[in-house]
Amino acid sequence: MEYASIALGVVAIIISFVPIVPVQLAGVVVGIVGIVQSRRARKRDYRKDLPCTIGFVSSIAGLVLCAATPVLWVIFAIARGIMG
Repeated sequence: MEYASIALGVVAIIISFVPIVPVQLAGVVVGIVGIVQSRRARKRDYRKDLPCTIGFVSSIAGLVLCAATPVLWVIFAIARGIMG
């Protein structure tokens, strides 16, 4: 499970570079699943702390990167609407 969380985090980071908003929203979901997997793996066996931490950090990084673009897209769309 800890290696699956690392893989999901890396996939979320890679998805964050795709300039399509629905795909990036899917990356947010992948990042959340990676975080949950890393927490479950750490609870299951505390000796696998390092791989779980790597999966946790990479999933959070992917989640943040994937969530930033849709949020900024909405902000810029509102600003364009206000400015005319």
